[in-house]
Amino acid sequence: MSHPILPIIPAVFVPVRDLKSATEWYANLLERQIVPGDYTDGIYIFDFGGTALILDSNSWGSPPLIMFDTNDIASAYQFCAEHPHETLADIYSDEYVSVFTINLNMICQAHRTGEPDTTKPSHALLKKISHVLVHSDDLQDSVGWYEKLVARSAKPDSMFEGLPCIQMEKGADLLIDDNRLCQSPRVYFESHKSDIRVNPIAIMETDDLNASLDKVRSRGAIAANGIESRMGVRFFAFQDPDGNGFLVYETNK
Repeated sequence: MSHPILPIIPAVFVPVRDLKSATEWYANLLERQIVPGDYTDGIYIFDFGGTALILDSNSWGSPPLIMFDTNDIASAYQFCAEHPHETLADIYSDEYVSVFTINLNMICQAHRTGEPDTTKPSHALLKKISHVLVHSDDLQDSVGWYEKLVARSAKPDSMFEGLPCIQMEKGADLLIDDNRLCQSPRVYFESHKSDIRVNPIAIMETDDLNASLDKVRSRGAIAANGIESRMGVRFFAFQDPDGNGFLVYETNK
């Protein structure tokens, strides 16, 4: 029997206060047109052709979530019930999806396939999400937990000086950071009654680091440290108006 949780990250959920203003801000930043009437149940999806960015006004006040894919929600839930966890929510189902959360991860089975996104501009400076980040206080424990979750082994990442990375079948890979790369502070979440490191949520690729920094600043993003060099990579970090953080690095791919 195949493993019930697939090594695919279809999306990351980004909590926002006001969906309309956040959607307009990201559309401007990502050089996208907003699809009329595409606000569904308090979310808006920006599809990068791999791992999507989902703005979620329902989850404001909670940490971001990493979404993993499954073809069998019942089997996935049974597996997660036996997998070490701090929190495990019940399965929620509607005509579109069946989902549940385990810790800061969502497991999702889609019942309908959405229409392909045709609004992605080829010239956009922020190209795609290359890595989704897991922030860890115990690298060995986090690596083992996610290796078992998706039944795939971590390997040293070729870009970020060997930080453990679990390569997905498609879309963004999962990079596990013990704060050597991100060097980010903890944030208190009332919903979890604890301090958690959540930023950056993910890593984006660009062909022009300097131009991308100028662009995010021109859109009102906070990028206080400018361009930094760490773990063998030149990058900058920025935050949106709701405090959600991302890291951007330059690639020659």
